[in-house]
Amino acid sequence: MRKRKKGFCKHCEKFKEVYAKELCHSCYLKKNYIDNKEEKIAASKKCYQENKARYRKYYLENKTKYRKYYQENKEKVIIAAKKWRKENSGKAKAARIKWYKEYPGKRREYNLKRRVNGVIEKNIIDKIITENILKYGEIVCEKCKEKCPDNFHIDHVIPVSKGGSNDYDNLQILCADCNHNKFVDIADYRQSRQSKQMFLKT
Repeated sequence: MRKRKKGFCKHCEKFKEVYAKELCHSCYLKKNYIDNKEEKIAASKKCYQENKARYRKYYLENKTKYRKYYQENKEKVIIAAKKWRKENSGKAKAARIKWYKEYPGKRREYNLKRRVNGVIEKNIIDKIITENILKYGEIVCEKCKEKCPDNFHIDHVIPVSKGGSNDYDNLQILCADCNHNKFVDIADYRQSRQSKQMFLKT
């Protein structure tokens, strides 16, 4: 077995075991990937296409395990997904369009659920915003308590997809990030209106 010598890595300049081209193991692997990136991506895609059915079968057999992992590491998964979407906005858009074409029924069903409730009435939106300003001084996210006068969403406490309505009691103000992270969870971040805003109750 070839004995590895120790020295300073040419890339990271740390004193480690050095391999070919005077690079440590991790730097050597990175350089090798960059130098052969197109070939490796092509080989990876080919491998995926050849084993697609097997991967799908494995996923379906272990669906419960994946869901359990998601529930235990929800924040970590959401942050990683947001980072990926930001770095690969073109791929994310293409995947979304492809999903819409493959599952038009599901998309239509979701849109119909939203239409059943109609549009949120303007006077209800005005009331939600007014209450929030009176409570905090200006528009503030009910979850993170950060100011968001130019970047707020009217969020459904119980999502429309889970039977939530457009009623006043089912609406709250969240900033864009908190609303996206909440996704389709049922969560009420408001303080009690009864104790703080009695004069606004109908």
